[in-house]
Amino acid sequence: MRVLMLTPEFYPVWGGLGAYALELSRFMPKDVELYIVTPKREGFGKAKIDLNLPDLPSNVFVNYVGVARDTFIYNFKFQIKVAVHLSKFIKEYDIDIIHSNGLATLFVNTSKLSIPIVNTIHSTIEDQIETIKETNLKFFELEFSEKMTLLLSPFLRQLERIHFKKNQYYITVSKFYKNLLVEEKKVRPSDIAVIYNGTDPVKFSPEKKKEAKKYFPMLTEIEYPKILYLSRLIESKGISILLKAIPTILRRVDVHFVFAGPGKKPDFDKYKIPQQYYTFLGYINHENTPFLYALSDVFVLPSLYENFPISILQAMASETAVVATNVGGIPEMITSEYDGLLVPPKDVDSLANALIKLIEDDNLRRKIGRKARDTVLRKFTWERTAKLTKEYYEEILEGGVKR
Repeated sequence: MRVLMLTPEFYPVWGGLGAYALELSRFMPKDVELYIVTPKREGFGKAKIDLNLPDLPSNVFVNYVGVARDTFIYNFKFQIKVAVHLSKFIKEYDIDIIHSNGLATLFVNTSKLSIPIVNTIHSTIEDQIETIKETNLKFFELEFSEKMTLLLSPFLRQLERIHFKKNQYYITVSKFYKNLLVEEKKVRPSDIAVIYNGTDPVKFSPEKKKEAKKYFPMLTEIEYPKILYLSRLIESKGISILLKAIPTILRRVDVHFVFAGPGKKPDFDKYKIPQQYYTFLGYINHENTPFLYALSDVFVLPSLYENFPISILQAMASETAVVATNVGGIPEMITSEYDGLLVPPKDVDSLANALIKLIEDDNLRRKIGRKARDTVLRKFTWERTAKLTKEYYEEILEGGVKR
């Protein structure tokens, strides 16, 4: 079987779409030839990033179309290039099925294609717009990609409406999002498969703590428990909610916060957070993140909106206790008080209390971490995700999906 994967993000990884495409390609069964089409990233703001591809399996081939230098405009350029060059790739590689990661086929006329398209939907434009509005921040306080999403919202909404009327199949990574696509986008339930995201429990493991000093020597010397925020530094990820909670937390416990991810450095002075209580790392190479999770005692993701975040699975596999918001598909991966703690979104006090609870109770924190890794091993590995994805390809090609 020959699969053409269209993905606006691949490597270096800076978000969920990139992590999904990279890890799915690493674990795709060997009898699938996977041809990746993606823009070549030439930078990411001022961050220093490794532009060299990691080792990939022999059945994975990467083709670059266009370049990516920003976090928003490049996506439109890529979608246009996909529409222009898609027929050439199908013919050149004798493709059986197309897998679009995100809305990569936005400008493709699917009625002219003779092979099926599967779309993995991680989020919708409508939800992204509504989540940005829910931050209640002024326009100038938003990150660039969030500003552009709001400015172009009428155009983006119309494009998305057209996209979901095309004759395509869908994968979504949570039951929550399947229901949303059926109710809001009027997608037929029979056209949607729920296949959860995964993680690599060998790559993300508590054992990585032994090697962590090589990558993060400054953090290994900190005696206080460490709380990690590793995500894009945008308001929809709840970054300001966490910053507001920190002064309350520091009045109760001694703890050190670690902030990592692409985006503008937060104004820590604005939130009255003393410098000795935090470390700002900025963008971290994806291949180094396992050591950062293993070094941390707690991982926090206070998002206003999520589908099925891979970062949480990576923390769980690392036996790092997780505090996250009770939104989207997160309750499908975490059972609160068992393998993580869930709090309401935008609730500063609940977030602070949950983090304090885990820092004050070492036994509870370690117990939750162990249960979290057990959950990942049972339900959320990339090997399982890739196997189910291949089976869905086969079902579509063999005509087994009832429409």
